Amino acid sequence: MRTGAATGGRSLARVSSRWDGVSGRCWARESRNFASGESYEETGVQLTSGRMEHTASAPPSDSAPLPLHIRRADLKRNARMKLTFALFRFCLYGMVGLSSEIFFYNLVRVARHIPVLEMLFRFQWRVDDRLGLNAIWDTPVSTAYGQCSLWMFVIYGVACFFFIEAIYQRTFRQPTLLRAVLYGLAILFFEGVSGVVLEKLTGYRIWYYADAGAIMWEMTSLYILPIWMVTGLIAEWIYRELMDPDLVAALESPLPATPEETEASLQLMQ
Repeated sequence: MRTGAATGGRSLARVSSRWDGVSGRCWARESRNFASGESYEETGVQLTSGRMEHTASAPPSDSAPLPLHIRRADLKRNARMKLTFALFRFCLYGMVGLSSEIFFYNLVRVARHIPVLEMLFRFQWRVDDRLGLNAIWDTPVSTAYGQCSLWMFVIYGVACFFFIEAIYQRTFRQPTLLRAVLYGLAILFFEGVSGVVLEKLTGYRIWYYADAGAIMWEMTSLYILPIWMVTGLIAEWIYRELMDPDLVAALESPLPATPEETEASLQLMQ
């Protein structure tokens, strides 16, 4: 959200701010006097009596600062931006999951021929035999061939958005190993449940496991737990990068409409 206010009738000051719905304050990042080149920082705008009141230090001016009023209707846009950002994260998780699974087929074929490393890839990951797709494990490594069902877009999106993010928000102060175990167990459980649901919906087993560690109607396996632990940590890293305060502020702010706003945006980025 960007707002403008006149200061002393001489110049235009612009404030780049962000609404915090939890604390009831709108935090401003920086304000610049474009005419004089002077800049100052706002600290916040307090929501009182159904409207926004300016509570921060004012820019240098010969006259008293004008109160900064922000319409409550502007808060709806902030909610829409948060929803859009959440949808963006969901789609990103799904797309990364799809591409990762295609790559994973090749990784498994290579790793099973490497001593010690092959111990992590002893699970027997299969798809419904009626589909005739299990021959992919016999294809030459040089072909770099992989496959994936489009259902996995939803599966990976849900797993990361509703499980990984929630676990990280509650355990980010805990040791990394503990978080990895929680991620692995959560994905393992969700894999088993979602595999059964997809079988009911499609009439086919989109995946199943044919190894000694198979559990939950063969829809998941204890042998793949280490892989899901690493997968959870990768998803955590993506989430942490996406939730960087500067990135969130940039994504939730509108595009600059004037040269002055463009200049201010570039200065904030620097």
